[in-house]
Amino acid sequence: LVVSGASISGLALGPLVPLLLDTYGWRGALLLLAAISFNLVAAGALLRPLPVPSEPPGPPRDQPGLVRLLRHGPFLRYSLVFVLVDAGYYVPFVHGA
Repeated sequence: LVVSGASISGLALGPLVPLLLDTYGWRGALLLLAAISFNLVAAGALLRPLPVPSEPPGPPRDQPGLVRLLRHGPFLRYSLVFVLVDAGYYVPFVHGA
């Protein structure tokens, strides 16, 4: 289910890239593709550990959020899987035209 997003985006970006290239040129098309990809930052921000019921709600007092997130095992495994998937799943969007 998680990796199906890469397949759907590959299917959608195939016809979208030539349309963007014709409409905005290569610089504008790459800028729009970067803006679409930048929306993944919001999705990545949701991948944070849930608070433990014994802790009071609110930000942790001992460590900043990023340090705490980088020490969270499930998040690190999930991030590593996506790095490996992106390294092995190469679709030449920019060569479509």
